Amino acid sequence: MKRKSLIIPVIIVTVFLLYQGVKHNPKTAIIIDPINEESEFKTKSMNLLKDNGYKITYISGEEVTVKLLKNLPKDHDIYIFRVHSTCINNRTWIFSGEKYQTESHSLMQLADLVHKARPSLTSAYYFAVSPELIKKYNPDSFTNSIILMMGCKGLVTNDLADAFCSEGASTYVSWDGNVCLEHTDQAYIALLEAICTEKSSISMAINHVSSTIGSDPVYLSVLKAYSLGT
Repeated sequence: MKRKSLIIPVIIVTVFLLYQGVKHNPKTAIIIDPINEESEFKTKSMNLLKDNGYKITYISGEEVTVKLLKNLPKDHDIYIFRVHSTCINNRTWIFSGEKYQTESHSLMQLADLVHKARPSLTSAYYFAVSPELIKKYNPDSFTNSIILMMGCKGLVTNDLADAFCSEGASTYVSWDGNVCLEHTDQAYIALLEAICTEKSSISMAINHVSSTIGSDPVYLSVLKAYSLGT
């Protein structure tokens, strides 16, 4: 009888521990910000995510290297790329925070996986990475993730969106043209608030941004979303 009496308490403790493990598994978000300019975006976005139960990783400036973009941390719920980006010859490029050096990443330069680029005519050159690099070096890394690409021309073509979604991302959101930094900061704060606080779907969140923040006042670009099959 004593042996039997131990069974129920052991089962209860086991179930309780399993429940606790599930209960305390937090949602995760990562902010990748090579721009790293003073703005309210970092504070507002991190507070908003924390208030909604997300554990946050923040990587900025020179820490956003080609090596990092080759090996992005896996399976976060939300990836936020506060980056410069551009579309050249129907290929979308993400700027890293790593300054360009001719001798660095020579094999990837020859393979056209990375390229030198600069966000303006007066700025230094940085390494930019291609959709092919994201896809090749980050297999199955974004299971059911939401990708928020804040830079210019992230959805002029679908190549970068497809690179993320083919490796598991559920949705990719970006601009269909150039965008000012201040405007993209405001728009993505509103988008995060709609997604995280209001629990809106991506399409409803984008509609909210369109009605409250609007298109970019200079370039008239708008936010769009992409999923595989759309």
